Amino acid sequence: MHSISPYSIRCFNPYSDERYSVLDKIGQYDAYDLFRDFITAQGDKFKIVEESKQVYRFFGMKYYPEIRQMAGWFEAGTYGVKNNIIDIETGNVDFEKAQKNAEIIRHYVRFYIPAGFDEGIALLHSYKGNGIKTLLYDLLREDFSKTTKRTLHMNPLAYKKAFQLWEKAVTKEIKLTKFQAMADITDQLKKLGHKEQQLVIKAPSRGKLGALVDFMTPGTEEYGVIESLRPHCGQIKAVVELDGKKRTFTVGVPAEDQICEIIMDEEDVEMIGGNPEPKSLHKWCTTLLNEFIELMYPGIKVVV
Repeated sequence: MHSISPYSIRCFNPYSDERYSVLDKIGQYDAYDLFRDFITAQGDKFKIVEESKQVYRFFGMKYYPEIRQMAGWFEAGTYGVKNNIIDIETGNVDFEKAQKNAEIIRHYVRFYIPAGFDEGIALLHSYKGNGIKTLLYDLLREDFSKTTKRTLHMNPLAYKKAFQLWEKAVTKEIKLTKFQAMADITDQLKKLGHKEQQLVIKAPSRGKLGALVDFMTPGTEEYGVIESLRPHCGQIKAVVELDGKKRTFTVGVPAEDQICEIIMDEEDVEMIGGNPEPKSLHKWCTTLLNEFIELMYPGIKVVV
């Protein structure tokens, strides 16, 4: 499962009554320039972080100074464990991974660092819950602190901001991942070679299953149904529709308690070999970014 998580970008200023600095006026520095200069200085070779046994590099980064955005790929992997890579169809070992080998996953990254504001936005790509926020943040924070003598903060963007536009959206489907309520059916599915069972509950023709907010509000009938289903599956997702656009949310947890994770759907992003196609992903993330911009900076519309 591919997903995008939004984070806020802020600069804590201990030397002022204003807790956070305007991003293009951090003393003599501009956060946009600092991010760009750090990334370009990394070059295109993989670098090793020995303490955590990780390798990384920035790849294909593009810069849009006129709209104060940058986007591209942060490739990362881990090493230090010897194991085998098998062909799932034959069960044969295709490759023996040595301790010095690292499996590299390409993660999309996007930064928006507006002028005149004390908060920016980062969109970071994850795969099956594995992301690059900690490694990326540590690298940026260390360089940022050295240069400005101030602290870079990158925290999950409040779920309410992601949820606000979609809370009244019509729920079209409920997807129960790793559904285990009926053991006999699950056993039959396993014989077909499915790696993961999923039960999909669809709204009746021209109907709906309720508003998204109902599935996240304790005390509602919809929330109660989700609560009763939760012990029987690994994850519950709702596919909602608003103004012709679809979005997938994890449900069953109150919105204010969630960390925002926007699940990638193949209807939104084209997949090639299990990976998101770059142009399709960039276009979809532009839509996501503009939703946040509309909420956080009224009157500003940025498309790239």
